[in-house]
Amino acid sequence: MFRLLAASLVLVSALCHGEEPVKENLVMGFVPSRSVHEIQISSQKIADYLSRKTGYGITAITLSNYAGVALAMKSKRVDFAFVGPINYLLIDERAGALPLTAAVRHGQKGYRGMIIVRADSGIHSLADLKGKHFAFGDSLSASANLYPKAALREAGIDPKKDIKSLSLSSQNAVVTSVLTGKVDAGAVYEDARLNPEVLKYYPDAAPRTRVIYHTPLIPGDPQIARASLNVGQREKLAEALLAMARDAQAKGWLKDIYGIDGLDAATAEEYQGLRSVVEQVDPSLLSSAE
Repeated sequence: MFRLLAASLVLVSALCHGEEPVKENLVMGFVPSRSVHEIQISSQKIADYLSRKTGYGITAITLSNYAGVALAMKSKRVDFAFVGPINYLLIDERAGALPLTAAVRHGQKGYRGMIIVRADSGIHSLADLKGKHFAFGDSLSASANLYPKAALREAGIDPKKDIKSLSLSSQNAVVTSVLTGKVDAGAVYEDARLNPEVLKYYPDAAPRTRVIYHTPLIPGDPQIARASLNVGQREKLAEALLAMARDAQAKGWLKDIYGIDGLDAATAEEYQGLRSVVEQVDPSLLSSAE
């Protein structure tokens, strides 16, 4: 009787203060980077681990794309999710979200993009790209689209007028387009030249190309929660995620699912630089968020 009364008082207090009450069952969202089946196997292991650590019942679901994550968070069908840095900003605009942790790769809580050219080309700087053919990655790629476009603008090159550009959804395709001469230069994440899909056909991809520009450090892929989720639950999830990154077996699941080496604490402030780049290069990405 006392436990029921205490729980009722907590619920009333949370509602009075505008805070969402604790949910005993949570849903964790993923977007497939590989086959849905492979993602679901690893994500379920992660869900089971986090359930044991937090005491909540956690279910993993795989959505078709990041727009689906945003809609699911807005309707509260998904409580937290693994997303990309730009996708976090878009989901925050649409549904309200906060980072819990962020991916660590190669010892850094973030990654860089780069612009490559063929090693035998006469292109040695961004200024040399004027009038050239250039391949960008997906429009929502920080490393292969937004940051390189910002760099070109700073170098006095208008990406819409001063180069002949095309967009490719696969960064492997950007690398091969440079190697085969379809374009003079391309933007990729570091180091897409060493992807197995590239090396299978071009084992000498790295020595045959030259890097002429590295982006600043881009914030790591965050694990985000609904901003409306109970504060205590957000903190507990963050602690469990960090514990998982210290667990030898669990680290393997992170590696399998997204190539993540580890996780570190993250704050919204760490993504303000990225937000500034988005607003500079393509403010419509955020202003069009529903």
